[in-house]
Amino acid sequence: MVQIRKSCYVLLLLAIIVFLASCAKISISTTPIAEETEKAIPEEIKEEAFHPPVKISLVAVGDIMVHGPQLRAQYNPEIGEHDFTNNFQFIKLYIQEADLAIANLETTFGGKEKGYSSFPMFNSPDALADALKETGFHVISTANNHTIDTGKKGMIRTIEVIKDRGLEVIGTRKEENIKNYIIKDIKDIKLGLTAYTYETSIYGQYRTLNGIKIPKEIEGLINSFSYETLEEDLLRMKATVDMMKNAGAEIIIFYLHWGEEYQRRPNRYQRTIAEKLKGYGVDILFGSHPHVLQPIEFLESEEDSSKTLVVYSMGNFLSNQRYEILENRYTEDGIIINVKIKKDFEKKEVTIEEVSYVPTWVYRYYPKGKAVYEIIPVMDALENHIEYSINNNETIWRIDHSKNNTLQLMESSNVSAYQRSTLSKRNKIP
Repeated sequence: MVQIRKSCYVLLLLAIIVFLASCAKISISTTPIAEETEKAIPEEIKEEAFHPPVKISLVAVGDIMVHGPQLRAQYNPEIGEHDFTNNFQFIKLYIQEADLAIANLETTFGGKEKGYSSFPMFNSPDALADALKETGFHVISTANNHTIDTGKKGMIRTIEVIKDRGLEVIGTRKEENIKNYIIKDIKDIKLGLTAYTYETSIYGQYRTLNGIKIPKEIEGLINSFSYETLEEDLLRMKATVDMMKNAGAEIIIFYLHWGEEYQRRPNRYQRTIAEKLKGYGVDILFGSHPHVLQPIEFLESEEDSSKTLVVYSMGNFLSNQRYEILENRYTEDGIIINVKIKKDFEKKEVTIEEVSYVPTWVYRYYPKGKAVYEIIPVMDALENHIEYSINNNETIWRIDHSKNNTLQLMESSNVSAYQRSTLSKRNKIP
């Protein structure tokens, strides 16, 4: 009996051990099964399932020039250097809030030894590049009719000065093997950017800018087009667009130095070029050179529902072109264009969602007998005179006149003006 009982106990113990072992195996085996199930989901499906739409904003401004009175105004005799940071202090927030900010530099950084100069051959202090960096710009267009004002060396040095500040350049390049465009990847939205300038009349075998012969060795380093060879040059632009698309660009942006000075409406060449570039797949055209504002239009594609945003001229952002000199008030006006871009990852679509603008005006005054230049946001300045050192009725009238000129010109564009409130929120202006 005792032997039988012992045998029963042994069998019972073995049964318990087998049961516990089988439970342990079941619990252990659940982990690798879950891991294998998770690994079975392709990475691209996971990303698409959890990638919400993203939005970015870009801002663009027109011509930045430095005339003789500005050179004198921005010189600090105490340190023997120029400083341009105050020019941008009141519009700095509008620039810095953007994911990408672009400007047209209509001067060169040819170096101090060449002597700083104004129209007709511009050469500005490197301190202007410091101010552009400090203000929040990211990309500078250097293709315009003043690109070679300080020759080949000045053109190359201008690129170097800008890049030394951590900014990027479009429109000119140092070597042929460098692409004539850039691709910016911002929040997984790829933007292709380039810039082109019009040429003056061909002189023999030479292309020219502002009547200056372009040296043959740098002709290929400047993105330019001639109205005399426009058909051929447009095809070269198309080739650039195709290269940007092949490089993955989802939105293609052109800065174009074109049009006629002081004309507030685009000419037939501007309209022809805009239509052609629309057909090539360009999404945004930012115009400069007329030194006055021109309208904004959306050109619709005949092949699909896409639209191309065309800002024919953004006017002067900074200059000394004023009513007192040119008897033209419109040269004092500019805008900051703000474009909102959205990418929908599920639909695989990148679209322009919203376009708005900030009217600007170049304020020049003499607080201590020396000129001060400041770019001011018009709406804000009219609401708060004291903050902007505006203390006379004539100046208030000029700013209000500038506002009305800008709003009337843009009223057919279906684009709203906006300003900052004290809480840094945008309020659209009807």
